[in-house]
Amino acid sequence: MQVIWRKFRQQAILWREVVLPGVLIVAFVVLARLTGLLQVQEWMALDLFSRLCPAATAESQVAIVGIDEANLRAVGEFPVSDEKLARVLSILSEYQPSVIGLDLYRDVPVAPGHDSLIQAFQTIPNIIGVETALNSQASMNMRPPAQLPPDRVGFTDVIVDDDGKLRRIILSSPVTGANSTQVKYSFAFRLVQRSLAAQGIDFKPSTQLGSVQLQRFRPNSGSYIQANASGNQRMLNFCASQKLFRSLSLTDVLQRNFKPEWVRDRILIIGMAASSVKDIFFTSALRETLSSRASGNPFPATQLIYGAEVQAYGADQLMREVLEQRSALRYWGDGWEYLWIMSWGCLGIALGLVLQSPWKSLLNIVIAIAGLIGVCFLGLLMGWWIPVVPAGIALGSAGLVTAFFDRDLRFELVQRRKTIDRTYESVHNGPLQHLAVILRELGEDVSSLRLRQELQSLNQELRSIFEHMREEALTRSDRFYLNDNRILDLQAPIAELLYQVYDHTLKLEAPGFAEIQTYIPPDFDMLKTHHFSAEQKRGLCLFLQEALWNVGKHAMGATRLDVMCLVEAETYVLRITDNGFGTNSTHEGQGTRQAKAIAWELRGYYRRYHNSPQGISCELIFPVKRGWFR
Repeated sequence: MQVIWRKFRQQAILWREVVLPGVLIVAFVVLARLTGLLQVQEWMALDLFSRLCPAATAESQVAIVGIDEANLRAVGEFPVSDEKLARVLSILSEYQPSVIGLDLYRDVPVAPGHDSLIQAFQTIPNIIGVETALNSQASMNMRPPAQLPPDRVGFTDVIVDDDGKLRRIILSSPVTGANSTQVKYSFAFRLVQRSLAAQGIDFKPSTQLGSVQLQRFRPNSGSYIQANASGNQRMLNFCASQKLFRSLSLTDVLQRNFKPEWVRDRILIIGMAASSVKDIFFTSALRETLSSRASGNPFPATQLIYGAEVQAYGADQLMREVLEQRSALRYWGDGWEYLWIMSWGCLGIALGLVLQSPWKSLLNIVIAIAGLIGVCFLGLLMGWWIPVVPAGIALGSAGLVTAFFDRDLRFELVQRRKTIDRTYESVHNGPLQHLAVILRELGEDVSSLRLRQELQSLNQELRSIFEHMREEALTRSDRFYLNDNRILDLQAPIAELLYQVYDHTLKLEAPGFAEIQTYIPPDFDMLKTHHFSAEQKRGLCLFLQEALWNVGKHAMGATRLDVMCLVEAETYVLRITDNGFGTNSTHEGQGTRQAKAIAWELRGYYRRYHNSPQGISCELIFPVKRGWFR
């Protein structure tokens, strides 16, 4: 248990160095959202998702009577006279709509026919007029028709976001007059109120329609940060309304060119549908509007939306919410949203830790972001606005930062281990081998002068290894150390390196080399066609050096040494064979472990066996062609 706990603590210390940058990134994303830096990006994501929502299948109870440029040319006047408006109102009322909304300012008469319009207002009880009432300067507000009582008037004031796009409507707002403060209601709300009243659904002053309590927009609702939430505002759920409203033109009504069912029991909104009037707003949340259809420009990224359409979307959303129990756009509380963002950031950190590769982490982060987008899009289809931009940034940035820090830390640890291994290899294949020879000769009659010379040579070798390792650490060069201060550049061809190792090692004094009379010279040139990395070249040099040193230490009485490099059955074979009285020990020392590690690096294997009648063979066997996998 203590061993497990110690390993866990060691791993936790390593993870702390890697996790901390990712945690800081997540904290920065949270701070950026708290200060509103990601607000516009989240609005853009909401608009994009809304545009991708499927078209609504149910028929809307709202229709628009639009006065477009062609209508203005046909009637030959602007604004349209009171006489023509009175005739339009009279014709529409014959077909029994639930309510008629006149989204045209009529605070002053437009001759001719003002008396006819007054009569229409008085005889048609389900007409709703408009005003503007929320400007801070009273002189900039537009008054309603004087003949309409307050309960048949609604304001058309709207609020746009900082990027100039429309996403909210105002249902009601307190308005301070000269002597008192009164609550006024929006045009869309008045239309829905009158239509539902005809169906026996009452309105309560607390902005409750029937049994549905209308959710109020708050300063931090959704991705908004300290937004203007004055009055009773609501988000427009364009995702649930991706379908154009049925639209009639002014001339269609005057000529009675429509089907009665298009009007009966519906909310009709009469308003301008001409860009020249400037009763327009901008949105990116709709695939198509009356403006884009009329212009023949299908699905532009930013749409013009007429004021009458804005009121139609607001009224349609309220009607669906009350009659179909379809909730408007909903959002989580701040605590849940920031927990959601931090959770995705933690997932990115976990991916960076577990996968241990920036490229694997990048691939999985892309997959995770795709999953995040899918979840948020499905949430919008169900009426929930879920943060996607800050969660995606936290996931991607924290994951990649963690992956790269983890890679750098692991690279540093690997380099430390390699430095230790190379130091030990150099000591093992140089001074320790030399020391083994000295110890073996101590059993014989060795003079003190000879022993002193050997120990001085050993001392020099150890010091030169330190200097070599320090230089390699500073220069990051690829080198291979031979004793006597000889250093090989691993960028040289492999055959040249192996020849130098072979010649240098055999010149060293060792008892196993003393009686060798026959050498079969090696042919390493066949390895020139194979590409080796610097690490693989180092491994081959180590293997040859270690195998030759073993002959020099243990092959007593050897008279023959064969070093062969062959190609057998699509594999390279590097074989060192002697005919001496070598040791029969089966102990796996550093040399054997080193040889197996080299074989694994080359996708091959190592073996050592006894010859008959005497001698030892060491073989390193690896494939000619390198495979994709180990």
